[in-house]
Amino acid sequence: MALDIYRRNPNIVYALVEAADGGTGIYRSDDKGENWTKMSSTNPRPMYFSQVRVDPNNDQRVWVLGVQMHYSEDGGKTFRTNLVNRIHVDFHAMWIDPANSNNMLIGCDGGIHFSRDRGRTWDAKYNIALAQFYEIGVDMQKPYKICGGLQDNNTWCGPSATTDLRGIKNDDWYTVQGGDGFYAQIDPVEPYIVYAESQDGNLVRRDLRTHEARLIRPREDSDEQARYRFQWNSPIVVSKHDRKTLYYGGNFVFKSTNQGDTWRRMSPDLTTNVDRKTLEIMGRKVEDRTMLSRNDGVGNFPTITSLAESSVRAGIVWAGTDDGLLHVSKDGETWTNITEKVPGLPKGTYVSRILPSAHAEGTAYAAFDGHRTGDFGIYLYKTTDFGQNWKLITKGIPQEGGIINVVREHPRNKNLLFAGGEYGLYISQDAGETWAELKNNLPRVPVDDIAIHPRDNDLILGTHGRGIWILDSISALEQSTPATATAAAELFNIRPATLWRMARTRDFDGHDHYLGSNPPYGPLMDVHFKAKPELKDLKIVIFDKTGKQVREIRTRDLKLDAGVNRLVWDLRTDAPVPPVERPAGEAGAAEAGEGGGGGGGGGGFGQGPARGVTVDPGEYRLEISLGGTKVSKTFKVEEDPRVTFFSDADRAKRRTAIVELFDLYKQADGLRKKFVGVDASLKSLQASWKRPDAAKMSDEVKKAAETLQKSLDELRPSFVFSGGAFGPPPSPEDLKKPEPAFTLPPLTNRVSQLIAAMDSFSAAPSASQLEQAALVKKALATSSQRIDKLTKEDVARLNEAMSKAKVPYIAVP
Repeated sequence: MALDIYRRNPNIVYALVEAADGGTGIYRSDDKGENWTKMSSTNPRPMYFSQVRVDPNNDQRVWVLGVQMHYSEDGGKTFRTNLVNRIHVDFHAMWIDPANSNNMLIGCDGGIHFSRDRGRTWDAKYNIALAQFYEIGVDMQKPYKICGGLQDNNTWCGPSATTDLRGIKNDDWYTVQGGDGFYAQIDPVEPYIVYAESQDGNLVRRDLRTHEARLIRPREDSDEQARYRFQWNSPIVVSKHDRKTLYYGGNFVFKSTNQGDTWRRMSPDLTTNVDRKTLEIMGRKVEDRTMLSRNDGVGNFPTITSLAESSVRAGIVWAGTDDGLLHVSKDGETWTNITEKVPGLPKGTYVSRILPSAHAEGTAYAAFDGHRTGDFGIYLYKTTDFGQNWKLITKGIPQEGGIINVVREHPRNKNLLFAGGEYGLYISQDAGETWAELKNNLPRVPVDDIAIHPRDNDLILGTHGRGIWILDSISALEQSTPATATAAAELFNIRPATLWRMARTRDFDGHDHYLGSNPPYGPLMDVHFKAKPELKDLKIVIFDKTGKQVREIRTRDLKLDAGVNRLVWDLRTDAPVPPVERPAGEAGAAEAGEGGGGGGGGGGFGQGPARGVTVDPGEYRLEISLGGTKVSKTFKVEEDPRVTFFSDADRAKRRTAIVELFDLYKQADGLRKKFVGVDASLKSLQASWKRPDAAKMSDEVKKAAETLQKSLDELRPSFVFSGGAFGPPPSPEDLKKPEPAFTLPPLTNRVSQLIAAMDSFSAAPSASQLEQAALVKKALATSSQRIDKLTKEDVARLNEAMSKAKVPYIAVP
């Protein structure tokens, strides 16, 4: 039953009722429920929806939520279902603005939608992460793809990372199967082949090259044969021993050796095969077809809910069912029922996951879910002898923490386990003996599935209501040992980093587009400190394979603590000139110039300093020194897999040109510092002469100062950025002067622009770039001569005049 009260007159109440003997329908009361009038028999799928809303400003306007939205303007006597259209179906929530009935908000299986014209048109809001993933699968592409089934919203695939600087867009995802989406498994060699299924066993093999799909659902041998039963989310397994071998769970285990084109039953019916019409729900058997909401929501029962093949030895297959049975086969032919071997497990408890170990053929983990019968106990077990004996492994998981949905073992560390439940994620580092919550920034939501990427070592979670979450690189968790806690500093293995060519492919999309975060760019370097490190005692340096320093990571602004800390190197060298030191925590132009993508660091219109350039692919070494402790790890930097056209010869030409430009930048910056020093000193002197107590300067001093000022002004464009069209507006004094002719950017900018331009393109420098470099080199030589003349003649002349006047003079930097 559902109720809603008319806001303007609380005497008026609407009720949506499911009842036997023709009583189902919509009712209205005008006396607070004392008396009721049945308006119509409308009540779509009451066990799933049962939501009624009366317009807060019109008691005749009634909404009933269902697969379609039912709308009435005559108090529920008649309804139409064609008003709300062109958005997702299955409506579960509605809000109508009491101040203006045109403003509406609905929640459905496709998310949140807004209307400003009383439901005639709708805006879908796709900028909120609300996805509910049942199961997930990954491939071995780079970056890898994730596929997964969404509740009532198809099965989708999308990238774990993109080369778009904005991040991962909704448009990067695409569907591979319709209906309610569930299991999706990807061929490990041909990643364009995806096996995906929707509810009740509808399995396809999709070829993403054309997006064509072949239905490969196992079929009965004859029309007279009993129909196979498949679960809402039937498990599909791609064998780790032969990628063309598939296993699929119905009420039988099916096996295919040709990617699903043909199947054979490799097991008997592994369920109790009970006729569910003989079972009771709330004390009543469901064999009566007139029973309300009979069998609604579960198409078939009993069926296989979890299926897995051992990666240690082919032919070892485990299966669990929704009616609480657990079986194992050691040869793919004979099956052993091991259900009764599980101690303390209530009969009939749903098998939510069975997981064979990747390290021992007789070891497996099993999770059971009793919430469907009101049992919220934590049932997580381990066996080491093919299920003949089981041990409950739940220490550390709160007993009031809901049920456990999934368990996953690390493929290389047999002691590292993860478990997902109704209230988040748990980790064990001792093979399940003890558990602790693993949270960080993960919302406390149900975790329905867990995957560990075998190459990238990412932990990937499918959640109920908050989409997919990735913990990038769990190497620190994989490699931690008891000795880690006692070492002053310990580095963990660093996975290869990729020189992705990042780009910004679109802008100005507004606020209605969701963008998932890309993983950090560069190698993820995890270090464990026994105690919070003193930053002054810490040094972090990266060397190339010849031992030459490539980059020193500035530690002064790092936030480090005891325990595991993550550092990320942006794959850039040291800047040609060290950044200006500022008080810790203070942002400044130097730091900003070292930052992210684009043509920054002087590559644009600004005067930012040149930052380091991207390193070449190869082997590198991270070294961390803390007091008397020194730890190091080598790792690889790999080329962007799309860059197959950048030859070693062209790469060497670019590196040679950039090295020369680095030297030019150092020279230009040195000249700039001399210029700025003299300019600042002269301005300071001239300002001091204007003070009331200042000594009167001689004409000789003033004339020498004017000569120096003129020389400085002539040199100024070579060292100080004027701003141009993007700078501040000219002052009134500037407007009195003749309009200046075009002036080239300062020398440091010209050099840094060339560095950024060469660094941002995978090719040898162009002839034009080399010509510009030659011009800058020539301009730099000229400016060097002029600075030398300025300091030796103009500054010397002023200093000589000031010395005669017995006043302080300018010190040449």
